[in-house]
Amino acid sequence: MTVPQLSVLLAAGLVFASHAWGLARFFWIPDGPQGRSSRIIERATAATILVHAIALLWFRNPVPWGTGAALALYILSLAIFWWCVRINRTQPLSLAFSTDRPDHLVMRGPYAWVRHPFYLSYLMCWLAGVFATGQWLLLITVVAMGWIYWRAALAEEAKFAASPLAEAYRAYAARAGRFLPTPWRR
Repeated sequence: MTVPQLSVLLAAGLVFASHAWGLARFFWIPDGPQGRSSRIIERATAATILVHAIALLWFRNPVPWGTGAALALYILSLAIFWWCVRINRTQPLSLAFSTDRPDHLVMRGPYAWVRHPFYLSYLMCWLAGVFATGQWLLLITVVAMGWIYWRAALAEEAKFAASPLAEAYRAYAARAGRFLPTPWRR
Protein backbone atom coordinates (compact mmCIF):
# COMPACT_ATOMS: atom_id res chain seq x y z
CA MET A 1 0.00 0.00 0.00
CA THR A 2 1.36 3.42 -0.96
CA VAL A 3 1.59 6.54 1.20
CA PRO A 4 -1.24 8.29 -0.73
CA GLN A 5 -3.46 5.22 -0.25
CA LEU A 6 -2.67 5.13 3.48
CA SER A 7 -3.39 8.87 3.66
CA VAL A 8 -6.80 8.36 2.07
CA LEU A 9 -7.60 5.48 4.44
CA LEU A 10 -6.57 7.56 7.46
CA ALA A 11 -8.57 10.58 6.31
CA ALA A 12 -11.64 8.44 5.59
CA GLY A 13 -11.30 6.71 8.94
CA LEU A 14 -11.15 10.04 10.77
CA VAL A 15 -14.26 11.27 8.97
CA PHE A 16 -16.15 8.01 9.55
CA ALA A 17 -15.19 8.04 13.24
CA SER A 18 -16.28 11.68 13.55
CA HIS A 19 -19.66 10.96 11.98
CA ALA A 20 -20.16 7.94 14.25
CA TRP A 21 -19.20 10.05 17.28
CA GLY A 22 -21.70 12.71 16.21
CA LEU A 23 -24.51 10.18 16.00
CA ALA A 24 -23.63 8.58 19.33
CA ARG A 25 -22.55 11.56 21.42
CA PHE A 26 -23.35 14.94 19.92
CA PHE A 27 -26.86 15.14 18.52
CA TRP A 28 -29.83 15.34 20.84
CA ILE A 29 -32.48 12.68 20.18
CA PRO A 30 -35.80 14.02 21.53
CA ASP A 31 -37.75 10.88 20.62
CA GLY A 32 -35.17 8.63 22.31
CA PRO A 33 -32.58 6.25 20.89
CA GLN A 34 -35.28 3.92 19.56
CA GLY A 35 -37.12 6.71 17.74
CA ARG A 36 -37.63 6.95 13.99
CA SER A 37 -34.99 9.64 13.51
CA SER A 38 -32.33 7.60 15.22
CA ARG A 39 -33.07 4.43 13.23
CA ILE A 40 -33.15 6.08 9.78
CA ILE A 41 -29.93 8.04 10.15
CA GLU A 42 -27.97 5.39 12.06
CA ARG A 43 -28.80 2.58 9.65
CA ALA A 44 -28.23 4.59 6.50
CA THR A 45 -24.95 6.02 7.80
CA ALA A 46 -23.69 2.64 9.02
CA ALA A 47 -24.50 0.96 5.70
CA THR A 48 -22.83 3.72 3.71
CA ILE A 49 -19.73 3.70 5.90
CA LEU A 50 -19.50 -0.08 5.45
CA VAL A 51 -19.83 0.12 1.66
CA HIS A 52 -17.25 2.89 1.46
CA ALA A 53 -14.83 1.15 3.81
CA ILE A 54 -15.00 -2.04 1.73
CA ALA A 55 -14.49 -0.05 -1.48
CA LEU A 56 -11.53 1.83 0.02
CA LEU A 57 -9.87 -1.40 1.11
CA TRP A 58 -10.67 -3.36 -2.05
CA PHE A 59 -9.90 -0.81 -4.79
CA ARG A 60 -6.38 0.49 -4.24
CA ASN A 61 -5.40 1.84 -7.64
CA PRO A 62 -7.22 5.11 -8.19
CA VAL A 63 -5.85 7.70 -10.54
CA PRO A 64 -3.53 10.26 -8.84
CA TRP A 65 -5.93 13.18 -9.30
CA GLY A 66 -8.63 11.06 -7.64
CA THR A 67 -6.47 10.57 -4.57
CA GLY A 68 -5.85 14.32 -4.35
CA ALA A 69 -9.52 15.15 -4.81
CA ALA A 70 -10.51 12.56 -2.20
CA LEU A 71 -8.02 13.88 0.36
CA ALA A 72 -9.19 17.45 -0.21
CA LEU A 73 -12.84 16.43 0.21
CA TYR A 74 -12.18 14.32 3.33
CA ILE A 75 -10.19 17.15 4.94
CA LEU A 76 -12.83 19.75 4.05
CA SER A 77 -15.58 17.42 5.30
CA LEU A 78 -13.76 16.95 8.58
CA ALA A 79 -13.13 20.68 8.98
CA ILE A 80 -16.78 21.60 8.35
CA PHE A 81 -18.04 18.83 10.65
CA TRP A 82 -15.89 19.90 13.61
CA TRP A 83 -16.57 23.60 12.95
CA CYS A 84 -20.29 22.82 13.21
CA VAL A 85 -19.73 20.85 16.43
CA ARG A 86 -17.75 23.76 17.89
CA ILE A 87 -20.46 26.29 16.97
CA ASN A 88 -23.19 24.10 18.49
CA ARG A 89 -21.35 22.71 21.51
CA THR A 90 -23.39 24.66 24.07
CA GLN A 91 -26.74 23.91 22.40
CA PRO A 92 -26.46 20.68 20.39
CA LEU A 93 -28.92 20.21 17.57
CA SER A 94 -31.54 17.50 17.45
CA LEU A 95 -30.94 14.53 15.20
CA ALA A 96 -32.40 14.61 11.70
CA PHE A 97 -36.09 13.67 11.44
CA SER A 98 -36.70 14.50 15.11
CA THR A 99 -40.11 15.97 15.80
CA ASP A 100 -39.03 18.57 18.36
CA ARG A 101 -39.81 22.25 17.95
CA PRO A 102 -36.73 24.43 17.29
CA ASP A 103 -35.96 26.87 20.07
CA HIS A 104 -32.91 28.58 18.58
CA LEU A 105 -31.50 29.49 15.18
CA VAL A 106 -27.80 29.20 14.42
CA MET A 107 -26.53 31.70 11.83
CA ARG A 108 -22.81 31.98 12.61
CA GLY A 109 -19.77 30.01 11.51
CA PRO A 110 -20.55 27.73 8.55
CA TYR A 111 -24.25 28.48 9.07
CA ALA A 112 -23.64 32.01 7.82
CA TRP A 113 -23.21 30.46 4.37
CA VAL A 114 -25.13 27.19 4.41
CA ARG A 115 -28.31 26.27 6.31
CA HIS A 116 -27.32 22.61 6.66
CA PRO A 117 -23.51 22.44 6.86
CA PHE A 118 -23.50 19.07 8.64
CA TYR A 119 -25.21 17.56 5.59
CA LEU A 120 -22.73 19.29 3.31
CA SER A 121 -19.89 17.73 5.33
CA TYR A 122 -21.45 14.28 5.03
CA LEU A 123 -22.01 14.61 1.28
CA MET A 124 -18.39 15.66 0.77
CA CYS A 125 -17.29 12.52 2.60
CA TRP A 126 -19.40 10.22 0.43
CA LEU A 127 -18.26 11.98 -2.74
CA ALA A 128 -14.64 11.63 -1.60
CA GLY A 129 -15.09 7.87 -1.58
CA VAL A 130 -15.97 7.94 -5.28
CA PHE A 131 -12.77 9.80 -6.10
CA ALA A 132 -10.64 7.74 -3.71
CA THR A 133 -11.64 4.42 -5.25
CA GLY A 134 -12.45 5.37 -8.82
CA GLN A 135 -15.65 3.34 -8.39
CA TRP A 136 -18.41 5.39 -9.94
CA LEU A 137 -21.01 2.94 -8.60
CA LEU A 138 -20.43 4.57 -5.22
CA LEU A 139 -22.33 7.54 -6.65
CA ILE A 140 -25.42 5.49 -5.76
CA THR A 141 -24.56 5.99 -2.08
CA VAL A 142 -23.99 9.71 -2.64
CA VAL A 143 -27.41 10.05 -4.29
CA ALA A 144 -29.14 7.87 -1.66
CA MET A 145 -27.62 9.75 1.27
CA GLY A 146 -28.20 13.07 -0.52
CA TRP A 147 -31.88 12.18 -0.83
CA ILE A 148 -32.04 11.38 2.90
CA TYR A 149 -30.31 14.66 3.79
CA TRP A 150 -32.58 16.59 1.41
CA ARG A 151 -35.67 15.05 3.04
CA ALA A 152 -34.26 15.79 6.51
CA ALA A 153 -33.50 19.39 5.50
CA LEU A 154 -37.06 19.87 4.24
CA ALA A 155 -38.43 18.43 7.50
CA GLU A 156 -36.20 20.73 9.56
CA GLU A 157 -37.22 23.74 7.49
CA ALA A 158 -40.89 22.82 7.99
CA LYS A 159 -40.30 22.71 11.76
CA PHE A 160 -38.86 26.23 11.62
CA ALA A 161 -41.79 27.43 9.49
CA ALA A 162 -44.20 26.20 12.18
CA SER A 163 -42.23 27.72 15.07
CA PRO A 164 -41.95 31.19 16.61
CA LEU A 165 -38.67 31.45 14.65
CA ALA A 166 -40.48 31.28 11.28
CA GLU A 167 -39.90 34.88 10.21
CA ALA A 168 -36.24 34.88 11.23
CA TYR A 169 -35.70 31.56 9.44
CA ARG A 170 -37.37 32.85 6.26
CA ALA A 171 -34.99 35.84 6.21
CA TYR A 172 -32.04 33.54 6.91
CA ALA A 173 -33.06 31.13 4.13
CA ALA A 174 -33.20 34.02 1.69
CA ARG A 175 -29.46 34.62 2.10
CA ALA A 176 -27.97 31.19 2.96
CA GLY A 177 -28.08 28.23 0.60
CA ARG A 178 -29.50 24.87 1.71
CA PHE A 179 -26.38 22.77 1.02
CA LEU A 180 -24.11 25.10 -0.94
CA PRO A 181 -23.16 28.74 -0.34
CA THR A 182 -25.11 31.27 -2.40
CA PRO A 183 -22.92 34.39 -2.35
CA TRP A 184 -25.11 36.08 -5.01
CA ARG A 185 -28.00 36.11 -2.50
CA ARG A 186 -26.13 37.86 0.31
